[in-house]
Amino acid sequence: MSDEEYKEKVESLLKGKTMSVYALLLTQGQMGVREISRALRFSSPSLALHHLTKLVDSDLVEKDAHGEYSVKRTVRVGSMSLFVQLGKWLLPRFIFLATMFGVMLLLYCAFFLSWPPEGKDIMFLSVCVAAIVVIINESRKTWLLRPF
Repeated sequence: MSDEEYKEKVESLLKGKTMSVYALLLTQGQMGVREISRALRFSSPSLALHHLTKLVDSDLVEKDAHGEYSVKRTVRVGSMSLFVQLGKWLLPRFIFLATMFGVMLLLYCAFFLSWPPEGKDIMFLSVCVAAIVVIINESRKTWLLRPF
């Protein structure tokens, strides 16, 4: 199976509750069936087991000797492609852009801002603030799409 075919297969698999199980394992590490069922508020552990079986069959998740499941292969498809993993955290990718604009704004205010502000200062400040507001709004929208 080629990489493209595998990606299409994984993309069709990772939807809905299966995506939620995968994202939970990605952020939490090893977990058992009951822990996953409780964390995602499934009606029964057998529903979690069903989704775990699909993930194991697709070679994305593995089961150890103690019955704990963990991510074997990390893939970024669907809404997962909008997030970056930092340790156990999945953060919207836009957050880093907002941070960059925030740091630029602070550095400009600390080193280059003239008093009283001139036209160029007001323009730079307004562009940075507008960019930060737009990017944070997009990050919020992305966060609401989170698969976990």
